Amino acid sequence: MITGNRLVNWIYRGLEVFVKIAALNVMWMVFTVLGAGVLGFFPASAALLSVIRKWMMEGIDTSVPRTFFASYKKEFVKANVLGYAALLYGFVLFTNYQFMLSADGIVQLLIVIGLIILGTLFFLTVTFLFPAIVHFDLPVLKVVKVAFLFGMTHFYLAILAGIGLTVTYHIVLFFPGIFMWFVPSLTGIILMPAAYKAFQKFSRETTADEAVKV
Repeated sequence: MITGNRLVNWIYRGLEVFVKIAALNVMWMVFTVLGAGVLGFFPASAALLSVIRKWMMEGIDTSVPRTFFASYKKEFVKANVLGYAALLYGFVLFTNYQFMLSADGIVQLLIVIGLIILGTLFFLTVTFLFPAIVHFDLPVLKVVKVAFLFGMTHFYLAILAGIGLTVTYHIVLFFPGIFMWFVPSLTGIILMPAAYKAFQKFSRETTADEAVKV
């Protein structure tokens, strides 16, 4: 039986989590704008994931502003480089998709097969890309290698994350007003735990730096 004090504690804790998530979204929006949008989006997204990672490691009492700002500064350049590289790669895939629509016969079939393979690899890598930025202290190219490695070896987690993001997307279609307060954090809450689970298992066996050595 739930006592009155326990119920109050649960309600209080739930409200605290709610406020922290809302505050994290506000931080994400503010620092995206401070980076003039085009330079702030990716570092703010990395910082958001860093806060969620801290929550998983140390609990919800971790300071949102301090953790967010420290990660934003630290990962500013790396997040932008990797974010825009991924965006460019995605644009190339989209361009090839447009070309495929105008092709026919064997050419169209080859393009479709190529796009399916490259698109799948892109999705698996991007799922782990930003979590890897904030979890591992690695140079840009090694972050890509680590993200690719985890995408290939833990593809089922990427699929689960993709399902979660799809569900979130459809919820937003019905309740568009929640974007301002919840979508960035919900996206991070879906991506980071999946990646963190893989990272934890991996760290018990080796280090990320060892895994990407040529």
